[in-house]
Amino acid sequence: METLSLIYYSPTKTTQKIVREIGQNMGLKLISENNIAENKIESMPKAANNCLTIIGMPVYAGRLPITAIDRLKKIQSNQSPVVIVVVYGNRDYDDSLLELNEIASNCGFKVIAGAAFIGEHSYSTNEKPIAKNRPDQQDLEKCRDFARMITEKLKDINSRSELNIPGNYPYKERKQLPATIHPETDNDRCNQCGICVDSCPANAITIQETVITNGELCTLCCACVKYCPDEARTLDTPIVNTIRENLFLNCSIRKEPEYFI
Repeated sequence: METLSLIYYSPTKTTQKIVREIGQNMGLKLISENNIAENKIESMPKAANNCLTIIGMPVYAGRLPITAIDRLKKIQSNQSPVVIVVVYGNRDYDDSLLELNEIASNCGFKVIAGAAFIGEHSYSTNEKPIAKNRPDQQDLEKCRDFARMITEKLKDINSRSELNIPGNYPYKERKQLPATIHPETDNDRCNQCGICVDSCPANAITIQETVITNGELCTLCCACVKYCPDEARTLDTPIVNTIRENLFLNCSIRKEPEYFI
């Protein structure tokens, strides 16, 4: 391998941080980096055989986000090697890594390694922290360990060994909260700066006289909540608060990254 390409869906930059840390420790020349949460892929040149691609995706309730899947499927390869990574909020990644393996394979990649890392949950708050501030320094060291494992694997790139990636077919049923559940705006705090509009990967937010959120499009990634400079965006509904409380109570024990190589 001579070069490296990074592709990830990262509205809150959590998955980006992990994928970048792995990539920076590969010792390969970075030739492209694409956050497909920000850049809607229309077409990309096929990945070269001497280029390693790392694909990173967040986990939403045990599955990959549909918006990310739709964009990822536009990428094509001719059996060039790929490393697949999912990032989940300390609950479980369920079938997401297996799902990403299937998508990457259908795009023409040869999957040579996979991993599941932990990032701060999108429902996490200061009052109810869920994997708060992860990935942390311990996680980043695990990224470097994984990079070293991949480097060793690349020395025998033609190995026919099959990866034992966990997950089940059919995939876990995709959970969809009602369209009425989405971040809301406190108009007394909002100065209509437009940061929420720019940060939304689903184009679910518009500004007219007030900030309007299309619940049919919202994926509850909470990027708008994270990046609002005036803390005017919040996700505070009885259903989400119940989920948040359950996650806070039942998913507080630290989980560690898992590697499949």
